[in-house]
Amino acid sequence: MKNELSFEKFINSLQATNRHLDFYVDWEKCLRNKNKISIYLNHLNFLLGKSENELRQSIEELFEEYPKAFNVLNVLIAVRDKDKKDIVINQFSNFVSLEGYFKNSDSVYNFICETGLLEIFSTHEIKNLNDYVFGIEVGLDTNARKNRSGKIMEMQLKEIFTPHCLKFEEQVNIKKFPELHKAFGEDIKKFDFVIFASKKTYFIECNFYAGAGSKLNEVARAYQELAPKFDRFSQYEFIWITDGQGWLKAKNKLEEAYKKVEIYNLSNINDFILKVKNV
Repeated sequence: MKNELSFEKFINSLQATNRHLDFYVDWEKCLRNKNKISIYLNHLNFLLGKSENELRQSIEELFEEYPKAFNVLNVLIAVRDKDKKDIVINQFSNFVSLEGYFKNSDSVYNFICETGLLEIFSTHEIKNLNDYVFGIEVGLDTNARKNRSGKIMEMQLKEIFTPHCLKFEEQVNIKKFPELHKAFGEDIKKFDFVIFASKKTYFIECNFYAGAGSKLNEVARAYQELAPKFDRFSQYEFIWITDGQGWLKAKNKLEEAYKKVEIYNLSNINDFILKVKNV
């Protein structure tokens, strides 16, 4: 029996959320990303308010003086630089990369027309592309929320461990423990925390799932496979700390893991701390 607390009590004590209002937008990152390309956007502001007839000539003039400005056009359609090599079909039914549009003034004009940015540039609705891109960055930042939820969990645990004077490290590579590394084979892994007690060392993975999804089943299955690898080492233990009512939609999978893996949530984390201190 890996866990003293009954599974029903465990599942019923899961928290609804670990989010505060500052969870939703990373304003500092949004501003930083916008500021990185601000000089390019200031040049592109030259195109704002130009009529459709004026725009082609204005693009030619700007391209001749500052061609680098057009390298950020992908951001105006909410595409990150890493995706600039994406292949699309142009108006002539040819396959071309996004970045291929930024090579000359004619292809830039085609890009603006084909993406619908012509409406943005030729009307007076948008006054400054810096403000426009900042709005895009806020929208794109919603994709990072899943990662932030996990980071919040790590911060919460760090704040819990520290006052108890636990000796721990964060993001520890398994290579630091040669015998474990050998047992794991080619599965090179980092653990969210490693806690060093007097007689045992605890390897901890943590996560928080407010919503359901296939990821939960994958994680539960992965940790069921991971935990037994520690059983051959008396000095090491694997601990999984997870929370969030997203598990209510994957209850059966979590219950399977609960039989094989030592698991805690934020409600009973003090039980784990007492265990560490008493070893």
